[in-house]
Amino acid sequence: MRRLPIAALRRAPRRALGALALCLAAAAPAAAALPPVSAPYGAAMAGAYAAQTGDNAAAAHYFAAALAADPDNARLAGQSFLSALLAGKADAARLAARLPGDPLAVMTLGDAAAKAGDWKQAATRFAALPAEGLTGLIRPVLLAWCEAGDAEYGAAIGRLDRAAAHPGPFAPIYRLNAALIADMAGREAQAARFYALATLGIGQPNLRLALALASFADRAGHPGHARALLLQLVASHPELRIALPALERAARRPVVDTPRQGIAEAYLTLAGTVGGRQDPLLRRILLRFALDLRPDLTAARMLAATDAMQDKRPEAAAALLAGIAPDDPLYAPALLQRTGILIGLGKGKSLLPALAALAKAHPRATEPLALAADIERAAGDNAAAIRLSTAAIGRAGMPLPASAWALFYARAIAEDHAKQWKAAQSDLREALALAPGQPYVLIYLAYSWALRGEHLAEAERMLRQALTVDPNEGAIVDSLGYVLLREGKIAEAMKTQIHAVHLAPDDAEVNAHLADIFAAAGHRLAAEHQWERALSLHPDAKQRARIEARLKAAAAR
Repeated sequence: MRRLPIAALRRAPRRALGALALCLAAAAPAAAALPPVSAPYGAAMAGAYAAQTGDNAAAAHYFAAALAADPDNARLAGQSFLSALLAGKADAARLAARLPGDPLAVMTLGDAAAKAGDWKQAATRFAALPAEGLTGLIRPVLLAWCEAGDAEYGAAIGRLDRAAAHPGPFAPIYRLNAALIADMAGREAQAARFYALATLGIGQPNLRLALALASFADRAGHPGHARALLLQLVASHPELRIALPALERAARRPVVDTPRQGIAEAYLTLAGTVGGRQDPLLRRILLRFALDLRPDLTAARMLAATDAMQDKRPEAAAALLAGIAPDDPLYAPALLQRTGILIGLGKGKSLLPALAALAKAHPRATEPLALAADIERAAGDNAAAIRLSTAAIGRAGMPLPASAWALFYARAIAEDHAKQWKAAQSDLREALALAPGQPYVLIYLAYSWALRGEHLAEAERMLRQALTVDPNEGAIVDSLGYVLLREGKIAEAMKTQIHAVHLAPDDAEVNAHLADIFAAAGHRLAAEHQWERALSLHPDAKQRARIEARLKAAAAR
């Protein structure tokens, strides 16, 4: 049973930071040498399979081979372009030229012209975008930034002002981009007016808007207002608190310096209107456009890592975060996010020096020490984990905040593993005092008591309390079944544990507990079958030894 998701608990929830702080698609990993496929049909099939499995680099390779053999195949041209685009291949623009009616190809060619500084050509490309749907929303922004690229600032701002006159969810975005263009052009009065209008439309500032507003305020001689905006941001997104000093320094510079950066922001904005679950492919393409134009959108990279984790691509998420430099304003939260990912992959040890440096640079921050403690505990160094958790608790302040429950919980686990149960029990009770009803703590304490045959009635009460929070959590139901077994309530334990197996059918320990209950009820054959089932589910070494001992004892009877 998985009761100890410490790294997951430690990581702050990564809430979306709004339509202007968007995630980017994970950068494609370096591709290994791919085997050649001689037949065009075979190459197309290999490309289709690679695309289906998310290997865009391989898909681009095979579709390119298929297209070379059948250059007039329009479908292959589209597949080759899309795969090259997702893989970040340089020939995506060349392939886009073959697809004049494809909006994504149009944007690819417009971006290429913008990167070359040919704003007239870029505007011609973007003007060909359909005026309806999502492309219709972003079209005025792209054209305005092209006009800004040719120093036609009045025309650019006027275009966006006219677009914003039409009611709709994108109106505040038009005003924000008008503000950014006016700010870049040195038109302070216009910038101030459009920033204020954008704020009214968007509401509480997200990361990108907060940085833009803070930057404008600081450069206008109002550092106190800039700090207040960033404090408001951090209050809404506590995971950014560790970055506050660096964000204040970053606010001394404009958020957007060039029209190219402005177009990147526009793509990020459009991607924010596309739900990651609603159309993940379109979202990833838009974010690829943004990343190609502006690789240093670090907040977007962090959120991209979150998307990659949700898509069960932790290696891609970690690689994306690894590209963030230590002098970046968001390096600290990015390092913490990356550490949590690597802990889940069992590779956190390499980040201990970086966490130590971060803890030294931020003497009030608990997160670097807490994550380092998780790494040491996972590596079996419980003494180091206890020491680091104690140091983190010392930084939590007095009176202790409710969030400090996780620090006591983590230290308790290390103490338990170090066979210091009295200290562990004390820390678990302290965690409950800080966060009454916290289900992870209730499960751990109640199950630990059941293992020791202590406080069984209180353990049952705690687990029933935890079930009110999440009645379908297999770990809670399993623990309750085991407590009922220890209390001698065999019939109720069996009913409860069967439900636990339904909730967590592939968990070795949950199945082993059901076998224990069958054995206690005198159902020998059922118990042996269930222990065999538990062994087939790849239990850890300790669980395997226990199950094998039970089977051996049953066979000896």
